[in-house]
Amino acid sequence: MDPYEFEHFVADLWERMGWETDVSAAAVDEGVDVIARKQTPYEQTTLIQAKRYGPNTTVGSPDIQQYASLDQQYTGVDKVVVVTTNEFTSQARDLAERLNVKLINGDTLAELVVEHDGLDLVDEYIGFVTTVDHEDDSETPDQVGTEGNAERQNTATATPAADTMNHLGSVPSTIWQKIIIAAIPGWIIAFFGVEVLPTALWGILFFTVWLGLPFALYLDARHIRKSTDWPQYWWAYVVTALIWFLAIVPAGLYLWRRRSLDESTTAESASSHATDAETTETATPGDTESEPSEGAADRTARSPREPDDASSVEHVPDRVDIEYDGEQYYAQRTTSPDGEYTAAYQDGRSGPGQGESRPGRVFLFEGDELCFTTDIDRPNACAVANDGTVAVVDWKDWGDTLSGTFHVFNRSGHRFVKHDFDSNIGPVAITPDGAYAATSTLNPDCSTYLFDVDAGERLLRHENQHGNVNHLEFVKRDNTWMLRLGEPDDDSAYGIDLGGHVVWKSEGVKRQERLEDLIERSEESDLREAVVLLEEAMGLASEDYEQRNVAQQLAETHWNLAKTVSQEHGPTDEWWDHLDQAAQYYRETLPRYAGKQGLAKVKRKQGKQHLDDGNEAAARECFETIADLEDEYDVQLLTDADERRLGKLQ
Repeated sequence: MDPYEFEHFVADLWERMGWETDVSAAAVDEGVDVIARKQTPYEQTTLIQAKRYGPNTTVGSPDIQQYASLDQQYTGVDKVVVVTTNEFTSQARDLAERLNVKLINGDTLAELVVEHDGLDLVDEYIGFVTTVDHEDDSETPDQVGTEGNAERQNTATATPAADTMNHLGSVPSTIWQKIIIAAIPGWIIAFFGVEVLPTALWGILFFTVWLGLPFALYLDARHIRKSTDWPQYWWAYVVTALIWFLAIVPAGLYLWRRRSLDESTTAESASSHATDAETTETATPGDTESEPSEGAADRTARSPREPDDASSVEHVPDRVDIEYDGEQYYAQRTTSPDGEYTAAYQDGRSGPGQGESRPGRVFLFEGDELCFTTDIDRPNACAVANDGTVAVVDWKDWGDTLSGTFHVFNRSGHRFVKHDFDSNIGPVAITPDGAYAATSTLNPDCSTYLFDVDAGERLLRHENQHGNVNHLEFVKRDNTWMLRLGEPDDDSAYGIDLGGHVVWKSEGVKRQERLEDLIERSEESDLREAVVLLEEAMGLASEDYEQRNVAQQLAETHWNLAKTVSQEHGPTDEWWDHLDQAAQYYRETLPRYAGKQGLAKVKRKQGKQHLDDGNEAAARECFETIADLEDEYDVQLLTDADERRLGKLQ
């Protein structure tokens, strides 16, 4: 759902939890998305900030610092809550604990939905999702069609294997494992050679094994737990290894359990790996060159060319197999605009099936010739110019901390630019002549940075107008370079020149700016002019959330016009017309709580007037509409007076 829908979703969920909520209008939102109030067991007010983020964006400490002060802007505030669909950084959690800000991540939010029977809200707000009660899973084969049975059988067959793989993972080989293996005979030599070895040599061996063995056990266990659930009680091996005369026992047991687990994992995943191998693109051997940037004469890389027998593999145009220094890299790749250069890169946390964390690597090929290669921890976006200049971003500890590094190398592996960021980094772009390069940071920085490659300097920082940018591209405009933020057909795409000035806007941006201008002008105009402006805005609104936002304001404007007409002339035809218009627009905002509440107040006003006019049938229809809304959305809308009137009318 879009961010505005998410705010209303959170508000409706808090309604289920017994709160009365108000959603801040986008134009007056100063950091508070939802204000929740409750009278029992005591009067309390909570300010809620809703952050609808995707899987690659976390809420950082700057956000928490900003929202922690919200309670000072409102009187009587008891709590500030930040709700996100994703996760908070560790720094954000520490800061929230100090500043008394309550955090609700995506997992906790899902638990709240289930706990407070909010699955129907998911159905209402996300059209392509339909929640299913657990009882449906207990249907017998006779109750389900043939197609449904086939799907259930396929799921039942596939799920156990997937669960096993997720639990066991793979057990990577590490340098710490080799140290443990070497430390065991070292312990034996030290134990039995105390009377034979020279004192100095024995002391060095003793302390090396005594301190090195538990340290190696700890680091090896920590490393493999990134990809498997074993060892669960790693600390027991480490603590026992600290006892000198017992150290060989936990070390030997650890290696035996490690080997046993590796063998069982290999056996269970063999068929899966065999299947994967059938669809992996492999490169035919080509000319090999030494690695210029690292000077290792015995290291060669096979060129990333298409396989000779293309019919035997599944063609994946943006990936390639590269064999280098005895390692296999299933790397992503990108080519220069003229096709002469190919840059290939693999994230260190996405090895070719082994689950082993190792340094990532970037390669540059000119045709079949390897120009250079270098270690980069987590390369995840890359662009290459026609002269072989390569721009690449390093994710570093993505999701764990807000950090990243931007690199630019020439075709020989010489680094022109290295720039560290205190934010996660997104896309990258470079001009075809290699003169300029750019990258964008993600929330909370949300900025685009432009670099002069030859000078090795940052030219400018541009704060993105529409949050995170997922695509960057240099394009020629009026004989100079323009950096386009977003795909050409993106509604939020626009372009800046080398000075950071906006020089091009997509039709979507122009439409959005016109829409915002109309809404802003409507707030400063009299009610009748506001209706005209908002009706034009409704014609421009293309997204569902935009249409509902404009409909909400149109409904409120017609409601206020009806009150004005009533005060001046009483319940005239114009008064009825404005109320009917308000009811129509409130319906268009459903299932938002403001729409339900607004429609109820209009029908209440009309029902009371029908009673004054003696038209009981029409009055009953109005109050029954409110009751139907209650039943449909499971929310309290009828007042005590409404219920008394409805009881008499029925």
